[in-house]
Amino acid sequence: MRLKNIFRNSFFSLLSQFALILIGFFSQRVMNLTMGEELVGMNSVISNIVAILSVSELGIASAIVFHLYKALAEQDEKKIASLMNLYQKAYYIFAAAIICMGLCIMPFVHLFLKDSRFSISYIRTIYFLWLARTALSYLLSCKRSILIADQKEYIVSIATLIINVLNYGAIIIILMLWKNYQLALTLNIIIETALNLRMIQYVNKKYPFLKQYRKTPLERTITKTIFGEIKNIFISRLSSKLLVSTDNLIISSFISVAITGRYANYSLITQSVSNIMLALSQTAQPSIGNLFTEKKQEKNYQVLRQVTFVFFLLASFCAAGMMSLMSIFVTDFWLVGRYRLSTETVICCVVNCYLFIIGLPIAMMMSASGMFSKERNISVFYAAANLVISLLLVKPLGIIGVLLGTSASYLIQVIFRIRAFFRDYLCRSSRHYLSDLLQYTILSVSETAAACFFVNWFYQGKSLPAFLLSGFFCAILPNLVNYLIFRKSWRMGSILHMIISYSKKIMYKS
Repeated sequence: MRLKNIFRNSFFSLLSQFALILIGFFSQRVMNLTMGEELVGMNSVISNIVAILSVSELGIASAIVFHLYKALAEQDEKKIASLMNLYQKAYYIFAAAIICMGLCIMPFVHLFLKDSRFSISYIRTIYFLWLARTALSYLLSCKRSILIADQKEYIVSIATLIINVLNYGAIIIILMLWKNYQLALTLNIIIETALNLRMIQYVNKKYPFLKQYRKTPLERTITKTIFGEIKNIFISRLSSKLLVSTDNLIISSFISVAITGRYANYSLITQSVSNIMLALSQTAQPSIGNLFTEKKQEKNYQVLRQVTFVFFLLASFCAAGMMSLMSIFVTDFWLVGRYRLSTETVICCVVNCYLFIIGLPIAMMMSASGMFSKERNISVFYAAANLVISLLLVKPLGIIGVLLGTSASYLIQVIFRIRAFFRDYLCRSSRHYLSDLLQYTILSVSETAAACFFVNWFYQGKSLPAFLLSGFFCAILPNLVNYLIFRKSWRMGSILHMIISYSKKIMYKS
């Protein structure tokens, strides 16, 4: 059942992400060509500010979903309902907190946008619409978590896909016809509100006991445990938000909002890849969380190595493709030549994306095992390192200095998470696992270099067939090399066995 849920959730999550990437690229192309790179930069900065404000959520979602795993496994309806009651009440408070903090920042938001051509009133209007959209999402989306914990994330993926397709579609049509971004954001709010209300109706119908026990209080001991975990998760969430959101803020504040817009185009590509990988990890996490309740350490260790191998295969393929083709795609097919960033900047973008992907398995295990206090300490360190290094290097190195700060933070995350998980949960040496990661990284660098060499030799101009053939080569090379190297290893064998077994089950049922 776990395997079935992982495949089903992964399929719909990936389908959703790929669809959103396609329409998202088209939407950003329209924004660039109709409103200019400054609007893209401003939009990125404002969305990052609102994302940082969203940490007022405190991490209660992670804490409650962690407890929902066991309650759902035991089919304890009263406990499930009481957890969801606490969740909903907390989210109402968080929505109010976001609005209050956001309104306090609104008079100063233009200060983050250096050399912006937009008026202060226009910037504040866009910011307020983003703020309202985020607050409403907290009010209306909390009931999705029971579907995620119940290993039915594919339903959430489908709903998210519908919402985002309609939102992006509204932006594209309105900008092309009227160039009115405020109207597009207003329509986005209406669309999200309507579809989130429909999702609430669906959850209430599927889990009728939520209404039956809507006034059931949570046991005091569990409430105390959850709020103890929240203190740890909040710091981790704040640190994560600062890590992913400060790059645009620093670039916009110290360099210019136009450069932020150019970087946002490359960031959209790397972030799209990261989101697909994150979606894969999130679909697998409920099943892994359920597995971890069995407390079989050797089995958990083997699962970590298997999952890491899968994400290495994905990361090596992504790194080769992005490093070889990203600038070509931006300048020759998606936008125009003036949006190109330097090769050194592209390298930093790809390195950061690779580090994020290869670090996902250990992050999943930390979360599934409930090691929130350890994650808190690690997150404070990597967030501080990111901010300090970025601020120190932004003046002498520009955008590259900011991205190097992010690279250092990802490295710190991976190293310290491995140390904490192996020492405090698995109670064993991490030497073999670190050796795996070093081997994977050397292979990825070699495969990426080979892919770049081929594309630089083969691709000679704005030729779509040549671009597609280059992409095909970048997809085949790392996967072929990895298969030849690992074809006799237990890691490759276990993954192939899992895929074949599930395929046979599907064929038998059909």
